[in-house]
Amino acid sequence: MRMFAVMLVLAGLTGCDQKAPESTAGLATDNKAEVATAATETPSGWNAADACSILDKAAVAAILNREIPSTQLSLVHEADSATAATSECAYLGADGASVARLMTRWSPIKDNTTEAIAMARSSTAASMKAFSSVPLEDIPGLGKAAFLAPTISQLNVFIDDARMIVVTVEKVPGGAQGKDLAVALAKKAGA
Repeated sequence: MRMFAVMLVLAGLTGCDQKAPESTAGLATDNKAEVATAATETPSGWNAADACSILDKAAVAAILNREIPSTQLSLVHEADSATAATSECAYLGADGASVARLMTRWSPIKDNTTEAIAMARSSTAASMKAFSSVPLEDIPGLGKAAFLAPTISQLNVFIDDARMIVVTVEKVPGGAQGKDLAVALAKKAGA
């Protein structure tokens, strides 16, 4: 179910990648180069095609207060001029089972618009209704917008116009709150 919700958000945002950046016709040659560079630059140290590099296993281990001996990177897609870079990192416990996940996305066309965020939130809420009556919870103070699916401790954060993450805490340690852990992990990932 968690993977389904993540894939639903990704599917909703994939459609946002279909639009190319606005035309640079009529701009001076120097401005065209600046527009092209701005559209393809990722923040230093933030490689969405390698989610495991954005949030290392030592940080996850400290926040979850458990051993994280390994990670597993999957769903890797490199960005091009019009499509987003994405990946997912699974943080594996001592038994080899996933205890948390981080999905990362960076769009060269900066498509985290108010409309795209609303569509992602609506799609997630609709998919969660099939499994739970607990509504999504808006989380203020994280990025441009953030919302949590409380029943699965999945936090979606639109960090800025180009970057977004989905943090899922799959195994919440006894006495801890999944929401608090997801928020802490999101902050460590740059939210």
